[in-house]
Amino acid sequence: MEQKSVCIAPLDWGLGHATRCITLIRALESLNYKIYIAAEGKHEAILKEAFPNATFLKLRGYRIWYTKQKVLLIPGIILQIPKIISAIFHEFKWLKKAANKYQFDLVISDNRFGFYHQKTKSVFITHQLELQTPFRWSTRLNQIITYALIKNYSACWVADMQPPHNLSGVLANPKHKPSIPIWYMNCLSRLHADQLKSEEEEKLETNEFLGIVSGPEPQRTLLENIFWQQGNDIGAPFVVVAGLPDNTTYHKKSESGILYGHLNGKDLATEIKHAKYIICRGGYTTLMELIPFYKKLILVPTPGQTEQAYLAQYWQEKKWAITFSQNEFKVQTAIEKASQFDYQSPPFIEFSTIALARELKQLSL
Repeated sequence: MEQKSVCIAPLDWGLGHATRCITLIRALESLNYKIYIAAEGKHEAILKEAFPNATFLKLRGYRIWYTKQKVLLIPGIILQIPKIISAIFHEFKWLKKAANKYQFDLVISDNRFGFYHQKTKSVFITHQLELQTPFRWSTRLNQIITYALIKNYSACWVADMQPPHNLSGVLANPKHKPSIPIWYMNCLSRLHADQLKSEEEEKLETNEFLGIVSGPEPQRTLLENIFWQQGNDIGAPFVVVAGLPDNTTYHKKSESGILYGHLNGKDLATEIKHAKYIICRGGYTTLMELIPFYKKLILVPTPGQTEQAYLAQYWQEKKWAITFSQNEFKVQTAIEKASQFDYQSPPFIEFSTIALARELKQLSL
């Protein structure tokens, strides 16, 4: 049987779009697909680490930047709309040329609206069917535009579980859904608690907290500095992972803290198991990856990023995590409040390769 090929492109707006593709790519490899990955920068680096034998194709990302002040974030994003539109047209033209050269059998876009081919089965992955904005009218307008773009795809795969077990609330389970076929993929988690070496089990929870940093600049650096400075002030052992897969030599060490530029999946799983508390942005993929570890989560959403704010509030209401705004966040205070919080375990249904094979068959693949 001739080997089929798939080209996968994750959005470069946070590392989660790349990391959640890892589970999917592993499943596609097990189904004997030849893997092509279209990416650049940090996303290319983290996927090359996981799949050194895949074929990597250079594709420019959207390259979104954030502002330092929350009040300027939305105006800053609006100013970048022409750049986003240009990136969408660029990836559409890029894929047309690449598909002609490599003859892909399947195209998978993780939240890249222009990454589809009119003569090739194309799938759109998202958990943002109703992205939350500051106003109801803009939320609805955004959804209308999103659905118009999604119509170009053969199917929409949602990185969440079906209600009542969904992790993202209304984001992935809105009242109005796209007209194309939808598949709820369940949890795409590349990290597993059993990745920890058995000889390390006796060392569990030796650190007060693990700070996981992610997202666009300059907010990524701001949170890294908060974790490092305040972590050193409390005096207890802690670890920070800076979210820089393209800068693995970046490293700091103090009397009580260690900062890594990046950790591979196995080492990150080890540090998660070692920590009493996990403090992070609360990006959706990060939350999915942390569920199997049953850790106490403290969320600090990126200022002005409405999706993270919504998720943090939703998870707090479910008692799956506790949340703090960045401008009032103090590591010591957060840990003290978290120690009194009535944490509950979120549901977790793992992604299935068998289910993936069924969906591919429905796409006539």
